[in-house]
Amino acid sequence: GIMLVYDITNEKSFDNIKNWIRNIEEHASSDVERMILGNKCDMNEKRQVSKEKGEKLAIDYGIKFLETSAKSSINVEEAFFTLARDIMTKLNRKMNDNSSSGAGGPVKITENRSKKSSFFRCTLL
Repeated sequence: GIMLVYDITNEKSFDNIKNWIRNIEEHASSDVERMILGNKCDMNEKRQVSKEKGEKLAIDYGIKFLETSAKSSINVEEAFFTLARDIMTKLNRKMNDNSSSGAGGPVKITENRSKKSSFFRCTLL
């Protein structure tokens, strides 16, 4: 899986996401899971890239989107768990398609962590 991260307080970092996506399409496996993350959502007063702009880019490429804050631990775990779940779902589908070859059963990822409420609301598409 690949997480494409830009800084919401830096328009240029957002503009580079398209270049990274092009590199992924050229060099990575065609079925690699991808996710776009707008980081520093705790710095809304310095925002240069709107959430809507990030969401639109993700929709255009058919990629999930989430705003995060590494500093404040907002949606960081959610991003990793979401990407891991998407990878496992894809692997389980492949295993089920190849079940005649004697492959093992499906794998499940579970979360065992406390739920913290957060002032910032960020959602997945």
